[in-house]
Parts: sequence; C-alpha cells; structure tokens
Amino acid sequence: MSTSLAASDSSHVRLGLRTRVTCPHCWETFPPENSLWVSQHPNLLDDPRLGSTQQSRFLPSRFDVEGNALDSEGFACHELACPKCHLTVPRVLLEMSPLFFSIVGTPGCGKSYYLASLTWQLRRELPKSFALSLTDADPTFNRILNHYEELQFYNPDRDKVVKLAKTEEQGDLYDAVRFGDQVVNYPRPFMFAVRPLPNHPSAGEIKKVSRALCLYDNAGESFEPGKDTLANPVTRHLARAQAIMFLYDPTQDPRFREACRGKTDDPQMSKLAITSRQETALHEMAARVRRHAGLHQNARHQRPLIVIVTKYDAWSRLIPELQLDSPIVNAGERNWSALDVPKIQAVSRRVRQLLFEITPELVASAEGFAEHVTFIPVSATGRSPEIDAATGQMGIRPRDVHPVWVEVPMLWTLSQWCPGLVAYRKATATKSPEVNGKSFPPSSAFNPPSS
Repeated sequence: MSTSLAASDSSHVRLGLRTRVTCPHCWETFPPENSLWVSQHPNLLDDPRLGSTQQSRFLPSRFDVEGNALDSEGFACHELACPKCHLTVPRVLLEMSPLFFSIVGTPGCGKSYYLASLTWQLRRELPKSFALSLTDADPTFNRILNHYEELQFYNPDRDKVVKLAKTEEQGDLYDAVRFGDQVVNYPRPFMFAVRPLPNHPSAGEIKKVSRALCLYDNAGESFEPGKDTLANPVTRHLARAQAIMFLYDPTQDPRFREACRGKTDDPQMSKLAITSRQETALHEMAARVRRHAGLHQNARHQRPLIVIVTKYDAWSRLIPELQLDSPIVNAGERNWSALDVPKIQAVSRRVRQLLFEITPELVASAEGFAEHVTFIPVSATGRSPEIDAATGQMGIRPRDVHPVWVEVPMLWTLSQWCPGLVAYRKATATKSPEVNGKSFPPSSAFNPPSS
C-alpha cells in the first residue's frame, strides 16, 4: 500500500489523514486507503457507476515518487473518489473534519441570491475579522456558486439588471450513479476549506481546528411529500447535517403581504408575489430528519435550526426599531474580533415575536422540531428588486447589491457549535478564558476560539 494513503493508524496521524472519510455525495464512510483514484489517460473511459463518458475509477497498485497513483497506462492521477458511488471526493475531506450544513427553502425564497451573498461576505469577513480563510475545496464543486458571485459582485456591467437562476431538481447540482439496474441521483454540495490564519488564536492547532465545510442546496420542489425515494435521496444530508438553515420568505405569505400593505412598494409584495405554504416544507423536512436520523416522533432534534427570514428590505418596516448594524465587535487584545451573541439573541427574540404574531404555526413547527432555534433576518441584496423592461422579469443591478446580515447565520453557527473557530461575546462576564496559554483582559466578557 502506498505511503500516500497508508493503512495504519500511525501513518494516518503522520500524514494528517483522518481514520474515516465521509463521502459528501452518498455519505458512505470508509478508511482513506480504500479511496479510489480517477484515471487520467483518455483511453480509460467507461466507469461502471458513472457511464461511458467518465474516466474509470480504480484501486491503485503503482505510484510515482510524489505519491500519486499511476493508472494502467502509466499516467499520474490526482483525483480521489468514493469506493461506493465513485464520485470525486476533495482531498480536504481526507484531512479535515467535515461540517455538513443543509440549506432548505421553498421555490422562490431566494436561496440562490442568499448563497451567493453569503459566500461573498464570508470570503471577506472571515479573514478581516476572525483570522480565518475560506477557500474553495474544489473549484469544480463550486462552479455555479462562483458564477453567481461573479454576476452580482464582479460584473463589469454594473447597471444591467441581473436575475439568478433558481435551484433546479436536476442539473449541475446532482450526479446520477448506476447500481446495476437502479440509477440514483446524489446531491453535489458546495465545498470549502476553513483554516485559521497565522494570527488566529488557534493557529498552532491548525490541523485540529480546520474544517471542510459542505453546503447542500436543494430545489424547493425536493421537499414536496413523496420526493424522498431510494432513487432520489437528495435530501438525506439533513439527518447528517451539523446545522440546518431554513429560509423563510415573508413575501410568500399573504398575511405578511397584508401587514406590509402601504409600507413598501416592493414588487414581491404585490400581485406578482408567489404564495406558498412554507410550514409544509418545514414539516416535510422535520419528518425526513426524524426518519433518517432515527428520532422518536416526540423527540426534538438536538442540532441547531436557524430560521433565516429573507428579504428583510421588503418587510423591515414591520419592526422599525430593529437596528441591524454589524454584530462583529472588537474583543480588545491583538485587535481580535468577536461576535456579539447578546445582540443576535435580542434580534432573534424580536423577529420570533413578529413571526409568532403573523405566522404562529411556523414558529410552533420550528420549535417543536428542534431544541435550539434561532431567527435571523437577512437581505441578500439590501434592496428590493426591479422589473427589467426588456424581459419583464424581476432582478437587481449589481451596483445596488449591498447584503445585510447574510453572514450572521453562519458566523453564529460556527461560534456556538464549532469550537476553535469564531470568538464571541457572551451574555455575562465570566472569568477570562485562555487560548494557547494566553487570555483576554480580566474584564473581558468574550469567549475566544478554543478547541
């Protein structure tokens, strides 16, 4: 066996490999030495799982001096694949603990806009405020998301109205795998590597603290009853997710639209609006998590549920006193920043109150499903869309895009549920915690990253 993927536990430690790897597609777990390699020679097509147009996968017996497997034609190979589904597995998953996050929402709730703004903001905010880098684990996985970012934030035509495509049930976010006569569609997540930079408090524990972040985005139609089947298990990541983010769109609720009458001229609050029973999608999501995680019907899920209330710009006048200035504050020593947890909790309570007044069944469904529920308002664009005179479709000009709080749900989750990454300000002052033997000033009420 190659020393690049050695079998012994001691070799795993020496090489920085995890003892078990989880496939981000079919969720099979396997030791890293069982990883298949993807052939490189153009003659080695026709994989039994993926079809005649795909490079064959193989378990190698020969390696070059750099530890890369050689295919049967002697070509050096660089990509790894799952031994069950044969889909590619980024190398970061062999070295970093994974974080599986599921993004859920009904059609038209704004997932595409939210994800594009989320990753754009995280790429900027994590290095600047928290000494963390966010990089693509494999650019091919993130191709669609990167394209969305470019349309909104790198677009040279800043005045042309842009409309992002909705997530579809088929296409580039899914892969078809054949098991005998059965074809199974698996989701393809967006994948990132989160690593501490040299000035991060846990920089000395980079191997322990770094994470492979997998974001699953499904079409809203995937949460219709009956869509979860053996051939289409595209939402079963929900049972494995460390956190679930449910996007709730107030513009799809006629009660919210009525409450906003006369207070906004957003076209999404007009007769053009989509109407959707969003608590139905939440019920279906909860049922699938219970089924695939083996939860009792009366048990509440112990992992966090973040209800992201989208399109804040359209309904913000319902809570005029709410101030969504940045919840990132200076923590003092070495100019470290921290997340203001009391502020986020206060915002969550106020948004929950509004939701309970207008759509109490949604709040009840969320809190009946999960033990830890947080309500966070966001605006992916920072303003209402406009109707493009040329196409008649709603969109937004790139120069007008100014996201509001889109990064907060992820920062909140990382600070509260992923020790070692994001420092946060606590509700009450306690004894100053330590990181690598160094503490914040004694008067501090901050909890720095500590694994």
